[in-house]
Amino acid sequence: MPSFLETTFGPVELEIIDIALQSWRTRFGLTKDDPDAVIAAEICLNLFREGYNTLPDLVQAMDRHKALADIAAANDLPRARRRASS
Repeated sequence: MPSFLETTFGPVELEIIDIALQSWRTRFGLTKDDPDAVIAAEICLNLFREGYNTLPDLVQAMDRHKALADIAAANDLPRARRRASS
């Protein structure tokens, strides 16, 4: 098993990370350049390095991650207000 810093990212690995991150950003309405999306990308890479290296495992790990949950909660409130005012 490769160590944390020796994890390699080939096309398959990058696709898994990209799909998981895009899905997460879409759920919470964040653009690629949003500072919270940048933090989410860093967390996503670290989770992958920690061994969550399949799409289902990575998505579940992201859903359970405390910092991502905090970001999601902060971004869900304005979205909920937008829906209520529609």
